[in-house]
Amino acid sequence: MTVALYALICLIWGSTWLAIKIGLAGVPPFLAAGLRFVLSTLLVGLILAVRRTSLRLTRDDTICVLSAGVLVFWLDYAAVYWAETRISSGLTAILFSTMPLMTSILSAKWTHSETLSGRKIAGILVGVAGTALLFWPHERLGLPQAFGMLATLGGSLCAAINLVMLKKYGRRSDPFVLNFFGMALGAACLLAMSAAMENWRTATWNRSNIQALLYLSVFGSVIAFWAYYYLIKRMDATIVSLTTLIIPIVALALGRAFLHETVTPTAVAGIATVLAGVAVAIMPARKGVGVILAQQQLP
Repeated sequence: MTVALYALICLIWGSTWLAIKIGLAGVPPFLAAGLRFVLSTLLVGLILAVRRTSLRLTRDDTICVLSAGVLVFWLDYAAVYWAETRISSGLTAILFSTMPLMTSILSAKWTHSETLSGRKIAGILVGVAGTALLFWPHERLGLPQAFGMLATLGGSLCAAINLVMLKKYGRRSDPFVLNFFGMALGAACLLAMSAAMENWRTATWNRSNIQALLYLSVFGSVIAFWAYYYLIKRMDATIVSLTTLIIPIVALALGRAFLHETVTPTAVAGIATVLAGVAVAIMPARKGVGVILAQQQLP
């Protein structure tokens, strides 16, 4: 069962990038993200009601809710959804896979909960080189694409900061309670942002983007989340965290298969280099890092 769930997580979180791209067809990005988390909040709330879980928050819980709600469910997802209106879903997933590298740096320099070993530093440098390769073809890279790539890296940084916050304050917190309040806060911010910046009357709903919205809400934000926590209790945390490397490959393959997204030879080299850098940096990670990765929902 654990092997099946491991594969399921890679497939679901690898496919969410494609689902986001499909869901954005005819729907403004901030509205699409906000509606996703409205539905996810309702589903998690139903789970909490069935479990009869107390919703009382401690001081540390409140810090984690504010961190997740603002940094991840609002800013991170706003950046990712907006970026996918300008760059491919595969490239977005690849750039977002730099999150473990950012988390390692923040953990070492901010909370001093990890050390930057030579292997981690080497991995970070390799990852930076790979990102440079992705930016290399300047003659084919317009400002919209460049801003999309920068937005994805910004979203990755927000997610990394949130992971460090959870590591510091969320050790005793119920992940479902944190995500219930965090997703509710993020949904409210996204919808407020959408109301201020987007014209909802331009949204055109069809079977494809409605199905994508439901898939992201149910599978991408609830089922995969439960499966990840199930695995983290039964497998080595470092092995579970390696899904971070597999997810971009799944996303790239699905984007190529279903959306016919093209990948240049230089981009392929950049992708391989980024993944190699991430692998080198996180392979020696301690169990604590894997556990905290489990507290983060991927797009």
